[in-house]
Amino acid sequence: MRARSTHWGVGDPVITRAPFWRALRWRPPIADEGLGWSIRRTTAFVLDLVIAIYALALVVIMVTGGVDLGVVSLHEAAKPILILAIVIPLRVTLGRRAGVLELARRSVARWLTAVRAVVLDRVPPAVADVAFVWVVTCAATFSIGFVANLLFRPSRVRAFAMPFRYEKFAEIFAAWDSGWYFDIASRGYYFNPNGQSSIPFFPLYPMLMRAVAWPFGGTEQAIWAAGIVVSCLAFALALLAIHRLTQRIVGDREAARRTVLYMAVFPFSLFLTRVYAESVFLLTSVLAVSRAYDGRWSRAGIWGALATLARPNGILIGLPLVLLALGGRPTTRELARRLPPLLLVPLALAAYCAYVFGLSGNPLAWLSAEAHWGYSLGHPPWEQLLKMIGRLVDHGAYGYFFVSAMAPFRLFHGVAALLFLGLTPAIFKRLGVALGAYVLVSLLVPLSSNALEGVGRYAAVLFPAFMLIGGCKSARLHETILIAASLFLALFICLFVTLQPIY
Repeated sequence: MRARSTHWGVGDPVITRAPFWRALRWRPPIADEGLGWSIRRTTAFVLDLVIAIYALALVVIMVTGGVDLGVVSLHEAAKPILILAIVIPLRVTLGRRAGVLELARRSVARWLTAVRAVVLDRVPPAVADVAFVWVVTCAATFSIGFVANLLFRPSRVRAFAMPFRYEKFAEIFAAWDSGWYFDIASRGYYFNPNGQSSIPFFPLYPMLMRAVAWPFGGTEQAIWAAGIVVSCLAFALALLAIHRLTQRIVGDREAARRTVLYMAVFPFSLFLTRVYAESVFLLTSVLAVSRAYDGRWSRAGIWGALATLARPNGILIGLPLVLLALGGRPTTRELARRLPPLLLVPLALAAYCAYVFGLSGNPLAWLSAEAHWGYSLGHPPWEQLLKMIGRLVDHGAYGYFFVSAMAPFRLFHGVAALLFLGLTPAIFKRLGVALGAYVLVSLLVPLSSNALEGVGRYAAVLFPAFMLIGGCKSARLHETILIAASLFLALFICLFVTLQPIY
């Protein structure tokens, strides 16, 4: 819009009229603006100076434990923390760049730029995605578990003691079967024909615990710490392997990011960072399938054998490996190259059975020994689900919870089983027969027991189901899954650390 000129008379000067909207830009008088700017700048500088002084004092106290400079004595961190908690929001609200903080900001910005150029730009996207998910979920779940262990009394006496000074924090990583893994790692296996034995717990995880603890003396503290480290590290590596496998199969980084996020917030995923074998089994099973997709059958067989030694149902990993080997109409020569390395999977189970035979005289004693926990297989896989649904119908949604003390826990596992069973047909369709068959068989085996307890934990490692959900692009579904799963994950962590029967 151009300014217009109007001649008011002959000989009159030309008067230029600006657009009317420019007149709406009201500005305060120059003197007031300068005064206000000066006051704000001074206030910002003073606040910057206060923040810098107390931040430096806090660092000195944290590093030295306290110093006495004569005029100034720095021993307690409470006062600097309180002052910083008050002054920093005031400084942020002021919003002016000035003084010490601006200098610090520029220094930090230059440092971050240098770090990004050297390190961050070289980090693969998969590592960045997994690191974010792993750090955030671990920090949240560990914090929730610690607070729950402080506030809530355990429902029963813990069967073992954690040999740490900060035992309230250490206890959030171990309960129920954790004691058996520690006993195997520290003393080895034993067999008791008339009672509970350690042989139902397969050897890979306790062997890793002992191996990691050995350089540190193999003490009780070292073995417990090794169990925590192995679980957390295996979980991170498993998420990385799942991210890459999902991106390869689905072809979408966003789907891979959602997949690892859903696995991390799944309510029963709490066992993946505890002294349990779940994360080691997840890592080995994912790597076995990934190497099969790569056509590296020797490595697929090795990782499959390790998965077999991680859990009693680890032998089931052989099913998707064989189906992948048979895929694509291979020639006889190609089958002769693919199938022999996969024999390592049943051979691994045979090796453990041979060890158990030497210990007990029965190669399948590890299976029959589970009867001392009141656990047995061989039942129809729909039996326990029908019982749960029948009680819900008979007693109503509210009355069901008062049928027995275990009713809520059976409902948790039963709902997880129904959810994964419902996803199985879509897994067959979208991810292939091999992964669909693996999920189906891995659900039917624990469902064929005489109890629903443990089904949710077995479902937590069925990565194809999470790959399927991760491929959904609905924003509403994404928000619903994150909110609901996170809430139940927090609840299950509280149940676990207080020794409620969530196992």
